[in-house]
Amino acid sequence: MPGELLLGIDIGTTNCKAILFDLRGRLIAEGSAPTPVYHPRPEWYEHDPEQIWQTVTGVIRRVLVDIDTTRVRGIAVTSVGEAGTLVDQNGRVLCPMIAWHDARTAPEMRRWCEHFDQRRADAITAFPVRPIATIFKLQWIREHWPNAYRQAARWLFAADYVAFRLCGEQATDYSIASRSLLFDLRARRWSDELITAAGLRADLLPPLLPAGVALAGVTLHAAAETSLPVGTLVGVGGHDHIAGALAAGVVRAGQCLDSLGTAEVTFLPLDSAPPTGAANLAGCTFGAHVAHDQFFLLDTLQSSGASVNWIRGILTPGAHDFTALEQLAENAPTGSRGALFLPRIAAGEQGGFAGITLACGPAELARAVYEGLAFSWREMLERAEERLGLRVERIRVIGGGARSAIWTQIKADVLGRPLELLAIEEGVALGAAMLGGLAAGVYRDQAEALASVQLKGRTLTPDPEQAAHYEQIYHERFLPLRPALAWLDH
Repeated sequence: MPGELLLGIDIGTTNCKAILFDLRGRLIAEGSAPTPVYHPRPEWYEHDPEQIWQTVTGVIRRVLVDIDTTRVRGIAVTSVGEAGTLVDQNGRVLCPMIAWHDARTAPEMRRWCEHFDQRRADAITAFPVRPIATIFKLQWIREHWPNAYRQAARWLFAADYVAFRLCGEQATDYSIASRSLLFDLRARRWSDELITAAGLRADLLPPLLPAGVALAGVTLHAAAETSLPVGTLVGVGGHDHIAGALAAGVVRAGQCLDSLGTAEVTFLPLDSAPPTGAANLAGCTFGAHVAHDQFFLLDTLQSSGASVNWIRGILTPGAHDFTALEQLAENAPTGSRGALFLPRIAAGEQGGFAGITLACGPAELARAVYEGLAFSWREMLERAEERLGLRVERIRVIGGGARSAIWTQIKADVLGRPLELLAIEEGVALGAAMLGGLAAGVYRDQAEALASVQLKGRTLTPDPEQAAHYEQIYHERFLPLRPALAWLDH
């Protein structure tokens, strides 16, 4: 069919997006709306699944205005990884969706660590024990919302829930399952051993399918709510950052993706499963790629874009974009007159500024945030390279932060390496659209999908003088400060 289109839906921490692409990955139409979130108690973050659905249907309708909807061939949904909700046998929502970064489950994590051998969990999942893992969300719900747990027929992750509302089928992919601490990574199945040890119901977990497999067509009811044609194929989606890696063509060992959003990741594909014991290396996670038969290492800076947004609200209140903040940062010298920012201010963590003197003003604080984020990302990358025994050949950058000239230049200078800034501002949604295209058969296979999408961008090179200055700051001042974060966490 000439002019075929694909729809990628991205349920993010900050926004819900629906974006139409052609088969070459060119953006045709887009819609976005804030992701509804509530704070019923300090450090609690919840979503109303019905409001998520209504937000998604609204942005889809806006995207399809003036579009011949018969051209839409395939759809897939990506989302944050650990969040989900319980539904009954009729698909009715039984409880709020606990956000991925919600910190209420720390007691469940502590009890788990006291009673289960973490070396055994690592051998099965290659996922470190963290309170955000789905296993602890389900345990918390079982204890605190027992009626919902008792009536539940299925747990659906955020992407799965929206896909279910679109087509009526329930399933999840390996990349999202990898975030649960219930997934046997090497066998690619749910772990009966871990489910039993956690005291959870195995029947709640959704069927597992590879990303890009067809689920079903858009239902009559969903078509009425979205303006999509009945029967448009919906495919299995995946974790947002992992889908973004597919769109960026980061699917083989030796490549690296910097996905710059509210949270920021270091993402390295692996051609084989990680070694047993890998998750005990603190600070990173492993999982299954949406790329077929591939794995990945992922390290997360949870408060990256969130830190920039936070400092914007303080230094340039009322600003509708980041222009004023970036202009402030440009007026400060390299090194921010000694000010250093330690960017761990989300998901129950603590960070802060160090080295502040009377010479530091708003410009220095603004620049220090960008520099601190770059230093932290360099540390993550080098830690990953050390673990894997390699040096990354290519670093590709996607996400909203890639639009910031000062942020990306500071990062290139701090790394002392070139960055490929890809002109796919909505890489996560594009990855979802590609998975929808695979499900609909518009691409024969993943290789054809990757070859069809035309990646455009430019290479940003480090300034040698700036890089030398940052090299000194990184080793002599930033890294020695890192132990202070461990003290703050206590």
